[in-house]
Amino acid sequence: MILFRIALRNLLRRGGKNLVVAILIAVGVAAFFVSNSVLESSIGGIQRAFADNFTADLSVSQRSEQSFSLFGPDIPVIGDYTSAPLLVNAFDVGARIAHEPGVQRTAYVLTSPVLVEAGGARGYGLGLGTIDDEYFSLFPRLQFTVGAPPARGSVGWVVLTEEWAAKIAAAQGHAPMPGDKVQLTYFGNETFTIREVTLAGVIRYQPASEFLGQVVIVDGRVLRALCGYAQTDETPFTATSLPAAPTTGAAGDIDSLFSAESSPSASDGKTGQSSAPVSLDELKRMMTEAHRAGVAADVSPLGHQGAWHFILIRTAPGADKGRIADALRKELSGAGLTVQVRDWRGTAGAVALYVFLMQIVLYTGLFMVGGIVVILTMNSLVMSVFERTGEIGTMRAIGARRGFIRGLFIVETLALTLISGFAGILLGSAGVAFLDRAALRFNNQILALVFGGSSLHVAISNGNIALSFLASLILGTVAWVYPVRLALRIPPVRAIHTA
Repeated sequence: MILFRIALRNLLRRGGKNLVVAILIAVGVAAFFVSNSVLESSIGGIQRAFADNFTADLSVSQRSEQSFSLFGPDIPVIGDYTSAPLLVNAFDVGARIAHEPGVQRTAYVLTSPVLVEAGGARGYGLGLGTIDDEYFSLFPRLQFTVGAPPARGSVGWVVLTEEWAAKIAAAQGHAPMPGDKVQLTYFGNETFTIREVTLAGVIRYQPASEFLGQVVIVDGRVLRALCGYAQTDETPFTATSLPAAPTTGAAGDIDSLFSAESSPSASDGKTGQSSAPVSLDELKRMMTEAHRAGVAADVSPLGHQGAWHFILIRTAPGADKGRIADALRKELSGAGLTVQVRDWRGTAGAVALYVFLMQIVLYTGLFMVGGIVVILTMNSLVMSVFERTGEIGTMRAIGARRGFIRGLFIVETLALTLISGFAGILLGSAGVAFLDRAALRFNNQILALVFGGSSLHVAISNGNIALSFLASLILGTVAWVYPVRLALRIPPVRAIHTA
């Protein structure tokens, strides 16, 4: 009790000098509070930017040696594009996901680079093949500035971003409208495939981003056809009348297809095809039949069977995303499915990592501010020890033990830092309120993506208050160590002579 009374008396007696240290600590804690509030806004902003617009909360994809995201391979091969692996038995995977408690919605997605051409404008984009009503219900925050989401069962539709619409408008002299035709081209396997689609609408991502601005959302049947994937798990067309490849003759000799000598005859005792050559009329009939089957497949109902790269998952509000991810990994692995479950950051891949590095830079700056505050506070306390050399020597001379001197400085330092920390939190709260009202605007797209919008909005959280108070407590604990050790090294005799 005597210790606390002496410590309180010393704080009050040295009010002017302690005030300088208190102001320094308060300003440091306030800077920490404001910086941490900005970082919380940044972390929440990038998560909203991706999870609410592009990646959802979780995703399931096929496991592979190379890392893939919705944007493609995280480490692209120069001059080539490696397609993400298709989900094996996507229907079964999706059914198991849907039965997991906490899963609210899912959407199946194909991803591939495509060449977009419309109105004289052209450029490469990221094609997302989806099921219309399923995908857009997963992202209700997507804002249509032109048109509307494609109706259920719509065929051959495409939805472009405002960035694509601006390019097309600049090339053709007027804004694209629903019903306009857009040409999509896919290059692969030393060939290319072209499909014409109909514009359903134009969307705006919030916040705007050069990454998301290149997205092209298209009917999943169209992207399957572009990439050469079957529309369902079964082959949609089988040309039973097509003759088997010849077993004799030169390999790759197309003339042998129409030669009577090229097919084994029934007299050989082998099961073979007819020895009659295929006529041009018969070939035209088979090609027409194949074309009709392809057209039928392009307009057939699009379900969860067949080729899909990702299943995006929206969890219920308030659900523990980490718990759901762990439960899905256990369920899907137990079923022998070689898939991976990732959060929004893993689904976005290297793009989110790039923005995350920006956050690390902010954290580094924050820790540098904290380090400067600790050094300045410790320096002020050391100067205080030198000024109190005579007082320390007198207490030691009349019998005060080292433990008493140590405890006195600890109590004084902790009391000073905690009171100053509380004042700093109040000052920081005022600073956060000012920044939120000012609503600083960003012209840089990276900053807009980092903070989840075109302007800065910060809020006061209970977690930040607790963390700032803890920071001031740690500051007080660290700051007394060196000054106390210095005080205990002063010989009582020398201390008395300097009094």
